[in-house]
Amino acid sequence: MNGRRERPYGAPVQRLLFVTGKGGVGKTTVAAALALRLAQRGRRVLVVEMAADASLAGLFGRAALPTAPASLSSGLDGVRVETRSLVESYFRRLLRVPFLSRRLFASGTFHAVTAAAPGVTEFVVLEHLAQWTAPGWFGRRALYDCVIVDGPSSGHALQLLRTPRQLAALVPRGPLSSAVGRLAALLGDRDHTAVMLVAIPDEMAVSETLETRAALDALNLRLTRPVLNRVWPRRFDAADAQAIGTLRARADHPMLAAAGLEIGFRREAERHLGRLRRAFGSTPVPLREICHAGIDTSALTDLGRTLLRGLPEYAA
Repeated sequence: MNGRRERPYGAPVQRLLFVTGKGGVGKTTVAAALALRLAQRGRRVLVVEMAADASLAGLFGRAALPTAPASLSSGLDGVRVETRSLVESYFRRLLRVPFLSRRLFASGTFHAVTAAAPGVTEFVVLEHLAQWTAPGWFGRRALYDCVIVDGPSSGHALQLLRTPRQLAALVPRGPLSSAVGRLAALLGDRDHTAVMLVAIPDEMAVSETLETRAALDALNLRLTRPVLNRVWPRRFDAADAQAIGTLRARADHPMLAAAGLEIGFRREAERHLGRLRRAFGSTPVPLREICHAGIDTSALTDLGRTLLRGLPEYAA
């Protein structure tokens, strides 16, 4: 890479994208790769870390991301969501009296209520995320063209995305109801918000992806094409595979064993690609297996190129 940003393309797209999947499928890498490539193509992008393990920060050579957006590279900012501080900040704005705020935060009651009240924490997090794609005063552009959220695993992501609908039933009137309504409209706006599901060629991971897809469909949320990560390339055709199988039956050689293993991995990936294709009604985006240790900027850029080829709505 020469460090220069490529020429911008298309009109700015204000979009909030949640990336989720079963734990361990590489959703953080996918979020980082897409964010980096969009920034290289001229978008103003914010990538959001919700996990506490700083894995997203590590992909950009950082020990941790700050809780306010900071530059990671040209056109790309990163930020970490710290749930407790967001909730306290929200209630501080509601109370407006510092003395009352301090008393409330020091009490065990506050922490018990926020932990037990359904959707309070999730609501505050969603409201915080929404601000970065909201248009400014007098029709000014939003702070970012695209906000990519490295979301929690599937189950917690569903809990987060269900929050506006659940709170709307609990709080039918009042100021909070209006805020909940705005969030519900934001998530339901298919030109603004989408969810990307990431899996690997594994029975449990793909099954969880299909279950999550059904749950998101029930919420009427827009889904991008699914991403199947860690797909081995097709190095051998059917004739090659048959020949390798014949040779393995005659001789035990490490190279033949390795080739047979790779053929098996590729066939398993193709089976799962078919499952995803039938369930989503669209072709999944396959991302290659990276065999070397560590993922550098060049690898992220290559993965980002593949993602943009498979996601025309972002490459337009």
